[in-house]
Amino acid sequence: MPRFEYIGFKYAEYPFAYLYKDENGQKGDKKIHQIIFGDWVGVLKPKKTDGDYLFVRVRGENGWMHKDALRDERVLEVVFLDVGQGDGALVVTPDDEHIIIDAGLGDNMWRYLKWRYNEFKTEWVFKYAIASHPDQDHYGGYHYLAGEPNVFFNEFLHNGLLEYQKNIKPSYFGETVKTDRTYYTDLFDSKQKIIDYLAHEPNWKHPSGNEQWDKNYAKLLKRMLDNNKINGEIRMLSEVDKYLDGFEQNKPLNIQILGPVTETVNGKKALRSLGNKGKTKNGHSIVFKLNYKDINIFLGGDLNIKAEEFLMAKHTDMKLDFNSATEENEFIENARQFFESDIAKACHHGSADFTSLFLRCLNSVATVISSGDEEQHSHPRPDTLGAIGVNGRGDRPLIFSTELARSHREDERKTLAEINELEIKLAKATTNTRRLQLINQIQEKNEKLKERNVTVYGSINLRTDGERCIIAQKLEKGGGSKVWDIYKLEKNNIGRFKYVP
Repeated sequence: MPRFEYIGFKYAEYPFAYLYKDENGQKGDKKIHQIIFGDWVGVLKPKKTDGDYLFVRVRGENGWMHKDALRDERVLEVVFLDVGQGDGALVVTPDDEHIIIDAGLGDNMWRYLKWRYNEFKTEWVFKYAIASHPDQDHYGGYHYLAGEPNVFFNEFLHNGLLEYQKNIKPSYFGETVKTDRTYYTDLFDSKQKIIDYLAHEPNWKHPSGNEQWDKNYAKLLKRMLDNNKINGEIRMLSEVDKYLDGFEQNKPLNIQILGPVTETVNGKKALRSLGNKGKTKNGHSIVFKLNYKDINIFLGGDLNIKAEEFLMAKHTDMKLDFNSATEENEFIENARQFFESDIAKACHHGSADFTSLFLRCLNSVATVISSGDEEQHSHPRPDTLGAIGVNGRGDRPLIFSTELARSHREDERKTLAEINELEIKLAKATTNTRRLQLINQIQEKNEKLKERNVTVYGSINLRTDGERCIIAQKLEKGGGSKVWDIYKLEKNNIGRFKYVP
């Protein structure tokens, strides 16, 4: 028997709504919770049939919401997850399709999704699992999802690059063609090519037999395939595809693919070298632009200077060597037809490997940076933050950071102190039974601490109906029923989005 009897469902209205303790609503001002735009609200069997308030359940609480605070239409949701140092985002479409774009390095994405999807107690199929490029801080988290029994993906999408062990092929990315530059032609644009690559273990397994030197991206794909996680294809995406399948140009939500850009060399599809191995992997990140009605969202993976310049030149068919400010402004005006976005995910976690010209072409009202603690690159870089602000749209462009949105709170010190005490007791324990008991207690406290950080704090929540938008982050110490820090983006009198304080 279900615990709650739902008679329908709705969604919270813009920009937020309140859940009240009783049907008196604001008259009694007994607020339980602040509900942000687009949150799912289950309408329960009513205790009465008339009045302006509906009896509902939302975010694990029962209460009352005013009928004008609810809407029938779902919104577009993008969660920029706090995955530590790396990228991870969940896209939930108005048609209830679910897409993962990168999954970070560790288990944060898995933890968040388990919390959101009811511990995966029943089978769940994501439309797409996407790895923007084969760097571990973008794909590593998929290892945890590959081991989750009830999780599956319709397709796995990537940029087509896999690495080989030394001396197997002419380069670490396989076959090459050399003209005035190096091009990589060994691109993995089908599941069968990947199956063949994995079947020849010297391609990716280290000759020493030491598994830590095996190619980790190959190990992920093998685990996905061995566990039958991918129902359909493993496909390479590039600018040639134009739009993501199911999200074509004529759809209210269309998803453009702006990169990587492939070229034809000696009759073969190729990706050019953009420098060393890391620069090439990063620079050929899959670049998306989500267009929902009147709003645009840019996701650029780990683009770098060479990649930005290459993409701008290719899409505009113009050179970047300007002889005057007029020529530069003409270039920017042309490039904005392709790249201008209301909201942008900062490339490469706010690194310094960017061009101010590209930021001017993006011309974003809001920028989201995904970065983490205890990393060696000091992301986001101070000059990057300054450049985003200078080149953003409006006099108060917004910058969000998953790292800054989540920090250790004062009330966590007690838990950390308890863990420290348990570790001291563990060091002094004299029996295996006692040691095991203490280890379990330490693990339980660590798990709860980490899960709270991942699922509650740090993530940046974007919600939009294509006409209005909020970007929200959870307050670490909310005041009363106010638990969200909410920023509104609305259209001005010429239809361009701006921040509304």
